[in-house]
Amino acid sequence: MASSMNKSISDAPNKDEETYQLLEQLDHILKRPETYIGSNKPCHEEMWVLDETAEEGPKIVKKQITYVPGLYKIFDEILVNAADNKQRDATMTAIEVDINQEKGEIKICNDGRGIPVRKWAQDESIYIPTLIFGKLLTSDNFNDNQKRITGGRNGYGAKVTNIFSTKFTVETCSKEYKKSFKQTWTNNMRDPQDAIVTKTSDNPKEFTRITFVPDLKRFQLDKFDDDLVALFKRRAYDVAVSTGCKVTLNGKRIPVKNMKDYMLMYLETSEKEIVYKKVNDRWEVGVAKNDHNNGFTQVSFVNSILTSEGGKHVDYITEQICPKLIEHIKKKSKAAAENLKPMQLKSHLFVFVNCLIENPEFESQAKKQLATERKHFGSTCTLKDDETFFKDIIKKTGIVESVINWLEHKQDAKLQKQSGSKTSKLKGIPKLDDANDAGTKNSQYCTLIVTEGDSAKALAVAGLGVIGRDRYGVYPLKGKMLNVREATTKKMTENSEVSQLVKILGLNYGEKYVNKSDLTKLRYGKLMIMADQDQDGSHIKGLVINFIHYKWPNLLKHDYIEVFITPILKVTKGNEVIPFYSMPEFEQWQASTPNWQKWKCKYYKGLGTSTAKEAKEYFSNMDRHRIIFKYDSVKDDLAIQLAFNSALSDDRKDWIKWHTEDVNQRREQNLPADYLYKKDTKQINFNDFINKELVLFSKSSTERAIPSIMDGLKPGQRKIMFVCFTKNIIREIKVAQLGGKVAENSAYHHGEQSLTNTIVGLAQNFVGSNNINFLVPAGQFGTRLHGGSDAASARYIFTRLSPLALSLFNKNDEPLLTYLNEDGMSIEPEWYCPVIPTVLVNGAHGVGTGYSTDIPSYNPLVLSNNMRYYIRQERNRQRQITDPADQLNDYADALTLQELVPWYKNFTGEIRLLDNDRSRGVINGVCAKLDDATLEITDLPIGTWTQYYKENVLEGMLHPKRNDIPPSILDYKEYHTDTTVRFVVKLSQAQFAKFNDAGLHKSFRLQETFKLTNMVLFDHHGILHRYRTPDEICEEFFIVRLQMYVKRKEYMVGTLQSQCSKLDNIARFIKEKIENVISVENKKITAVVEMLIERKYDRDPEKVWREEARKKFSIDTQASSSSDNPDQLADLQQKQEDEEDDDDEENESDERKKPKTTTAATTTKVDTTYYDYLINMSLRNLTKERRNEILREQQEKHEKLEALQKKSPADLYEDDLNHFESEYHKAIAKERADEMSEVAHYTTKKAGGADGDGKGRKKQLAKPQRAETRPAPNGQRIAPVIDPAFVKKVAEELNKRNREEKTIADKRTIIEFLVNEGVSSEEISQIMQVRCKEKKRVGGGIEKKSGDTIKEKKMNGTMDENSNTSIVSIDGKDNSENPRDEITSPKRTAKRTVKGKVKYGSDDDEDDDDRENFDENESDYVGSDSETEKIVKKSKSKAKAESPEKKNALSVLMQNRQTKDENKTEKPKKPRAKKEPGASTTKKEPAKKETKAGKRAKPSADSDEDDDIAIVSVSPNATKKARVQRDNNAKKNYHISDDDDFD
Repeated sequence: MASSMNKSISDAPNKDEETYQLLEQLDHILKRPETYIGSNKPCHEEMWVLDETAEEGPKIVKKQITYVPGLYKIFDEILVNAADNKQRDATMTAIEVDINQEKGEIKICNDGRGIPVRKWAQDESIYIPTLIFGKLLTSDNFNDNQKRITGGRNGYGAKVTNIFSTKFTVETCSKEYKKSFKQTWTNNMRDPQDAIVTKTSDNPKEFTRITFVPDLKRFQLDKFDDDLVALFKRRAYDVAVSTGCKVTLNGKRIPVKNMKDYMLMYLETSEKEIVYKKVNDRWEVGVAKNDHNNGFTQVSFVNSILTSEGGKHVDYITEQICPKLIEHIKKKSKAAAENLKPMQLKSHLFVFVNCLIENPEFESQAKKQLATERKHFGSTCTLKDDETFFKDIIKKTGIVESVINWLEHKQDAKLQKQSGSKTSKLKGIPKLDDANDAGTKNSQYCTLIVTEGDSAKALAVAGLGVIGRDRYGVYPLKGKMLNVREATTKKMTENSEVSQLVKILGLNYGEKYVNKSDLTKLRYGKLMIMADQDQDGSHIKGLVINFIHYKWPNLLKHDYIEVFITPILKVTKGNEVIPFYSMPEFEQWQASTPNWQKWKCKYYKGLGTSTAKEAKEYFSNMDRHRIIFKYDSVKDDLAIQLAFNSALSDDRKDWIKWHTEDVNQRREQNLPADYLYKKDTKQINFNDFINKELVLFSKSSTERAIPSIMDGLKPGQRKIMFVCFTKNIIREIKVAQLGGKVAENSAYHHGEQSLTNTIVGLAQNFVGSNNINFLVPAGQFGTRLHGGSDAASARYIFTRLSPLALSLFNKNDEPLLTYLNEDGMSIEPEWYCPVIPTVLVNGAHGVGTGYSTDIPSYNPLVLSNNMRYYIRQERNRQRQITDPADQLNDYADALTLQELVPWYKNFTGEIRLLDNDRSRGVINGVCAKLDDATLEITDLPIGTWTQYYKENVLEGMLHPKRNDIPPSILDYKEYHTDTTVRFVVKLSQAQFAKFNDAGLHKSFRLQETFKLTNMVLFDHHGILHRYRTPDEICEEFFIVRLQMYVKRKEYMVGTLQSQCSKLDNIARFIKEKIENVISVENKKITAVVEMLIERKYDRDPEKVWREEARKKFSIDTQASSSSDNPDQLADLQQKQEDEEDDDDEENESDERKKPKTTTAATTTKVDTTYYDYLINMSLRNLTKERRNEILREQQEKHEKLEALQKKSPADLYEDDLNHFESEYHKAIAKERADEMSEVAHYTTKKAGGADGDGKGRKKQLAKPQRAETRPAPNGQRIAPVIDPAFVKKVAEELNKRNREEKTIADKRTIIEFLVNEGVSSEEISQIMQVRCKEKKRVGGGIEKKSGDTIKEKKMNGTMDENSNTSIVSIDGKDNSENPRDEITSPKRTAKRTVKGKVKYGSDDDEDDDDRENFDENESDYVGSDSETEKIVKKSKSKAKAESPEKKNALSVLMQNRQTKDENKTEKPKKPRAKKEPGASTTKKEPAKKETKAGKRAKPSADSDEDDDIAIVSVSPNATKKARVQRDNNAKKNYHISDDDDFD
C-alpha cells in the first residue's frame, strides 16, 4: 500500500515541467488583458478622433488610426469615474484632463464630493481610497437592488488602470471627514506606498485627482502617438457634453456648451439643419442627415460611457423615429417608398443619444454596446407623440429628401433592367401585331396604334388593309392603363402592359431622348392612341400621355404622340352622311339645320360600333382622323401634372370649378360651347386636351361619386329608380333582369356587376345600410355579418319597388322634372324630389376627383317633423304678410324643430354629438356586465360588421400575433344571428378591472368617432356645395321642395281644368247630337270642324294644355310619360326613317292640293286634329249608360278641381307627409310582424302559447327565438364614456379653428378698409408682409391648419361607386378639415374663388383676387405700427395696381384663358329658410331676421353661403335649361323669386 502511494507521488513531474498553473488574479489580468480591458496590441480601425487643425476650429472626424484598445480602455475607466461623480454630487462643476505626451503621463481631476477618507469597516487597516483603487473586486456597485446611474459595475474599473501603469497616484479630499488622502502604487500595483492622510480645515475644497503613467511596454508602445492622443482628447469632449461640466484639456476649456455644439463638430452643416431635443433629465436626442453610403451612424453615451457600437438605447430611439419618417415618406412619395424598410432608412440617419440608465449592463467589459433591456432602463424617452420634433426632422434635416432621392435612384436602376431595345423581332408579347419595319433602319417612320381593347384592335386591323402593315403596328390595352406617376416600382415592373409597351416601343429608362434624332433608337417613331370618343376614352388617352410624360418628357416635344379620332355621331339622309366628332359640333348643326329631325341619327359610343367598312373609310382619310399632339410650353407639362399628380388634388378642385364657370358663362351668354376637335383641327396641344377633354372625365367621376341634395341618389341609383318608376316595377323581378332593363332604358354605360351591386345596395335593410330601402329585398341581399357582401347572385334574388319609395317619390312630380337626354332618348331626370331629404335618410359616402362626401343617416320621422315645422313657419309668414295684425294660429299639436342626430334603424347603441363641437360625435356599441369576469356585447358600432369584429378584434385579443404578449381575454362565445349580435366574453377579474378602468367601449373597440365636416353635395342647380350642418341641407331642400309644390299645384289645376273642359265639351256634344242639334253624317271633316268652331266648341283642352305646359314649365310631356316601347332609340330612328320615306310623297301631295273653297277652317288653317276628341268619339258614348257615366265623371272632376283649388302648396306638402308617415308606420309594423314569425327550433319556448291555430299566431307578441340569442336579462348595461383624449383633441381643434377664422375675418376687414381707402394691391401685399415679419420676430405667428387623417374602416365586400354603404377614402386623407380642401372660403363666391387661381373677369375682380391670394399666403395680420402707417399714408394717393398673383399649376395653365367682362354682375346669394323669432330651435340655429316672403334670411358674415362650385352635367343639348324651372306666377303668389335661387 505504501509502495503504491510512493509510486503515485513519484509520478508527478518537476515544477518546471508542470503544465498547469495557478495564477494570482493580478497576474492573470496582466497575462490575459483582453478579458478585462481588450487587446493590448496596436490595431488599425476607423474611429472618431479630434482634429485640431481645422480652420473653423476643432472638429471630430472619422479616420483610420492606430491605437491600442486596452490603453484606450484604462484611460476611459478613470475618465468615466470622474464623470460618475456628477451623479453622486450634483454640485460638481469641473473636470480637468491633462495629457503629457512626452512623459506619457495622464492626470484627471474632478471637483465635487471626494472619496470618503476613512477606514474600511471590515478591515480597519485599509482606507476606502486604498480599497477602491488598490484592491481587486471592490466596488459600491454590487448592490443590484439599488438603482444607480453610474458607469461602474464589475469591480475592476480603476484597478486595471493601476495594474497596467508603472505609477498610479490617487489624491482626494473629504469634507465629510475633514481629511485629505494620497497614495501611490508602482510596479503594476504590486508595490503600494504608504497612504498619506492629513487633516484639513473645517471647510476644505473637495476633489479627486488620479495621476498615472501607463506601462507602455505592455502595450507594445514607446510613447503616446498622435492618433492615441487625438482619441483621448475626443473622449474629453464626449465627457463635456455628457456631463454638462466645464472640462479643461491641458489647461484650456473645451468650447462645447451643449449637445448642439457637440453635434456640429461631427457634421459639415449648419445649426439649422440639425434637430436636438432634451426630452427629460435622463435623455437627450439629436438627429441629423447622414451619407447613406456610410451606413447608420450613431454617437451615444450611457452614463458618460461611449457606446461606440450602440445598443438597446439607440434601438429604442431609432424604433420611434423610423416608423414616423417612413409614414411621412410614403405620403410624400407613395410610389418610391412602397417597400421602404426601417433598416434602409436608418442608413440616412446620424443619431446622437445621451442617456442615464439604471444599473447598465454591457455586452463586454469594453462597454461598447448596451445590453440592458428597455423595460429596465428606469426611465422613458417618448418621441413618437412629439409632432414638433418630427416636423423639425422633416423640414430641417433633409433626411426625407435624401431617402426619396435614394429610393428613386434605386428604382431607376431596377426599371433599367426592364428597358426595351431596338430589335427587329419581338417574342412573347401576346396580341401584338408588329409593324414589319419596326426595329429596322426605317423604325422612325413606324407608328404603333394603341387601342382600347380587342374590339378596337379589330377595327384598327381592318384599317391596316388601307394603309398597309409595313409601318403600322397594333397593340390592344386591357382597359385603363396604370397611372405610373402614382405607382410604385413594384407595380410598374409587375404590370404587363407597361413592361410590354416599353419593349414594343423600344424605350430605355436611362435615355432622355433630348434630340429628335434620338428617336432612331426606338422601334417606333410615333405612338398613336385609338380610344373611344367617350369620357373613359379620354381618360385612357390621358393615362398613355401621362406614362410617356412621366418617364420620357422630352418625347412629347418631338411630336411623338398622336390620337386617332372617330365620329361620336353620324346623321344620314339618303346617301348623304355627316359625321360629328363632338356633341357641341352636332348641336351647332342642329341649330342651323331646319327639320333636322328628318335625318337619321346613329350614336357611336365605342369603337366597336363602327363596321369594318367604316374603319377603311376612316383610315382612307388619315388627314381628318389623325390629330397630332404639339408641345407648346411648360404649360403642357403643368397640365399633365395637374391631372395625374396626387399632390395637386386641391388644384384639381379649382380646375373643375374653372371649367364649370366657363361652361355656365357660355350658356348664360348664349355662346357656343368650346370643344376640341373642330372641322379644320389638325393638331392640338396637351394643355387644351387636359382642359377641354380630360376635364370632362374628372367632372363625370365626381358626379358619379357625389349625390344630389334633392334625392340623395347618384346617377347609377337614379337610373335604377327611373326604370322602376317608368316601368312600374311593383311585381317581383329578378335583379339580373332589372339590371338588363336599366341598361336598356337609361343609357347605362358601365359594368353589369356594378349595376347589380347598386340594385342590391338599394334593397339592403340590415343595420347600417339603409333606413329606408327603396327596393324590396326578396331573397338574400346581404346581412350585417359581412356588411352586405354575402348577398346571393343577381340571378337568384328578386326585388320590386318598396311602398315607401312610392310614398316618398310622388308621381305627380314627374311631369315637372327636368329629364336628361342621351343617345337620342329621354332618360332619368336630373334629380327626383321626394317629400323629405332622402340624402339624410340613408346617408351618402363617395370619393370623386378632388372631392369626397361623408353624410350619416338620420331618422325619417324626425326629418318629417322638421319639414312640418318649416311648413307651419311658412304658413305663419304668409299670413303675416297678408294680414300683419292677424294672430298666429294655435295648432292642436305643438311642433318643435328637433335636433338632427345620426340615427340608424334597429341600432340599439348610442350615437352622441359632443357638447363642445356638434360637428363631431361618437357611435357606441352595447356591452353589459354579466359578472366580474364576463362581458356581453350585443351591438357593434355602425360600419363594424360582425365577422370583421370577430376576426380582427376578439381573435386578436385571444390569440395575439406576438408571442411575448399574453392574451387579453380567456375565451368568447358567439350567439348572434343574421340580424342580431351577441358575444359573451370571458376574462379574469384582473383583466376585467383593467379594461373597466381604461373604458370597456374603448378597450373592446366599441366606440367609433365621426365628423359632420365633409357633407358635400350637388345642389339643385348641379353645383357642388359643402354644407356645415344637416339643418342647412334641410332648409335648402325645403325651399326647393315647396317651390315644386307651387308648380305642382298649378300644373295639376291646369290638368284638371283641361279634363273638366274636355268632359264639358263631350257632354254638350253628346246632348246636342242626341237632340239632333248638330249633324256630322256625310260631311267633310273640314265642314264638321267649321261647324264645331261656329258652335264655339273648344279645341282639345288636354292637348292645348299639354302644349302650354310644355312652354310654361319647360317640360317634355312625352319624356315624362312612360313608354310601352322598350327600345326608345329604335322607335325614334324608325320614326325618322318613316318620315324620310314619306317626305317626297307629302311634298307632291301638297303641290297638287288646291283650295276649292274658302272657309273659316281653311282660312285660319286650323289643325283638325284638335277636334278629334269629338269627331272620333265612339257611338257607344251616345248610349244612356255611357252618357250617365260621362256626366258622373264630369262631376267628380269638377269636385276634385274645386278641392284642389282650395288647398295651398303647403297643404299638399302636409298631405304627402301624412301619407308617408302612414306608410312608414305600416312598413315598420310589417317588419316586426315578419320578425315574429312562428318558425323556430323545436327547443324554442314560444311566447303567447300558440297551439297552432290562426288565433294563436296572431296573439303571439314576442319573436320566437332562442333565449341565448337575446341579451341576458341580468346584464348590467355599461354606460359609454367618451375618451377624454378625444374630447380634449376636439376642443383644441375647435379653439384653433376659431382663432384662425377670427384672424382671417380680421385680415379681410383690414384689407377691405385699405381697398376702400385707395390702397393698391401691391401696397397691401407689402404692408401684410411687413406685419408678418414683425409678428414672427416677436413670436406671434399663427400656426397653419393641419388636417386629420380619417380613421379607415376596413370592410369586406364589393363596393360600388353607386353603393350607399360605407366606403373608405382612396388616399387615407381627411379632406374635411384641411383648409385647402374647403370648396370655397367664407364670403367668397365660386366665381371669385376661381379667379383667385385664374385671371377671368374685369380688372376690379383681379384686384379682389390679389387680396384673396394674399389671404391664403400670409400667416397673420395684427394692428398697425409706424412703419405700416407710413406705407398706408404713402399709398393713399396712388392708383390701384395689379399685384403678381399666386403661382401654382392651375394659374400658369390658365393664363391663356384671360378674358374681361366689364358688365358681369355677381349672382344673388342662396336664400335661407325663415323661422319665427319665438320658435324653438336647436343650438346650432342662429336667430334669423324676418325677410321678404319666400326668401331666407341673408347669410351672416361667417356663413358659407357662397361655398358653391358649379358642376353641370354633360348633356347633348347645350341650350337646355338647368334644373330649376322659372315661373312668374309662382314667384308672384309665393314670393319665391328665381333671383334667390342658388347660382
